[in-house]
Amino acid sequence: MTNTFYKAFSSEQYKLSKNKEIFGVLLLPVVITFAVGLYIIYNVLTEGADNDGTSNPWKMVLGRPIFMFFYMLYPILVSLFVHACCDIEDKNNNYKILFTIPVSKSKIFISKALFILTTVWLSIVLSYLAFLLSGFLLSLVFPELGFQNYDFREVIFYVFLKFSITLSAIAMVQLALSLVFKNFIYPIGFSMFMLVFSGIVNEKTYSDFLVYTGGYKSYGNFVTENIAFERLDYCNIAAVFIFAAVSFYLFVNKKGV
Repeated sequence: MTNTFYKAFSSEQYKLSKNKEIFGVLLLPVVITFAVGLYIIYNVLTEGADNDGTSNPWKMVLGRPIFMFFYMLYPILVSLFVHACCDIEDKNNNYKILFTIPVSKSKIFISKALFILTTVWLSIVLSYLAFLLSGFLLSLVFPELGFQNYDFREVIFYVFLKFSITLSAIAMVQLALSLVFKNFIYPIGFSMFMLVFSGIVNEKTYSDFLVYTGGYKSYGNFVTENIAFERLDYCNIAAVFIFAAVSFYLFVNKKGV
């Protein structure tokens, strides 16, 4: 059984890794992180360091612009990647071929879902490391900015951890949508609408039940140094399993025609 699952996972990994969208979700956030770092260097060289020493540069100089990009861009990248993972089966009626191989639908789905989540987690880890490296290099090149004066590792770790939970929940929501709709406009459009809507209603109590709110609040968590797990985070953890179950039902009941 283990060997069969490993073969199914390896097959999904090989097939889905051919999608060009995987490079976007893995590399674009890292590129943005380093681009912000380069802009900070350029700004210091041309205008000088404007940090007065009283504000945390990890938070105000580096973190704020990066997370402004992340909370809007990351969910869209994840949505595009997840849809591409489903679209590869829709093309040329691959479901008909997929469901004729001697591997259960449940193992195929679990392999696909695990590959999607693994890719999202790897992307977050790469972004996390790029963020730490950028701050470390800035502390060496421009010590006057004060990066070396603050130990911000705990806040950075927990904010990225909670953000990874949010993106995992979004990935499972988008997986369910992509299994229902073949046209990418609907799942991607839904993701964009929810990003805007969750930003508008983020102060409302019910916003904690909207997984997309986690992206917006990750920015606030970083600025306010909030590392505590709150209702939103627990709801997003539950959403990962709930929408994974919904996606599983949709997948195993999908017709291979």
